[in-house]
Amino acid sequence: MSYAEISTYRPVLHSVAYKMLGCTSTAEDMVQDTFLNWFKVDQKKVVNVKAYLVRSVTNACFNYLESFKQKKEDFFENINPSISLPKLYTDLGSIDFKNEITTAISQVFKKLPPAERAVFVLKGLFDFEYSDLTEVLGKKTENCRQLYSRAQQKLSDEKVRFNIDADRIFKFAEEFKKATLGEFSGMIESLKNDISSENEK
Repeated sequence: MSYAEISTYRPVLHSVAYKMLGCTSTAEDMVQDTFLNWFKVDQKKVVNVKAYLVRSVTNACFNYLESFKQKKEDFFENINPSISLPKLYTDLGSIDFKNEITTAISQVFKKLPPAERAVFVLKGLFDFEYSDLTEVLGKKTENCRQLYSRAQQKLSDEKVRFNIDADRIFKFAEEFKKATLGEFSGMIESLKNDISSENEK
């Protein structure tokens, strides 16, 4: 079966993925991965192509949600180890990741200045090496260590230090979600712009 023929199933696969993920671009990524994997299997053994593809895209979405849920739990634990996380969800498709991640990001933005925020997000949540932070943020390794230490201390208390526009939080939440899929450029650029804006004040 050619790619053109298999693409006739795109609308139904996208519909399934979108209902599970609630994000058009991510749903499209899952569909594309499903198509790519299709050409790696022994197609002669597939009795019902449509059913096979629907099952494949569903599994891809579940895997994505599970991975994203782990990112979410890591995120909360890094912000405040004392936070009590909910038990594992049984219906992954019902998880409101956007709301929960946005809430956590809001705390980071309200408690940390731009430089500490950038180091905490990249080091604490995405496990960047200090050498990477030096290259990305243009700061010395020791400075990054100090910024990270201060960020951890500030996130552990209840003091809110900054008033952040809600639109800024929502925008960064989207950039954060893309970063969990390996698309770091938007998030990093956003963090660097915040530092630059702070330095210009």
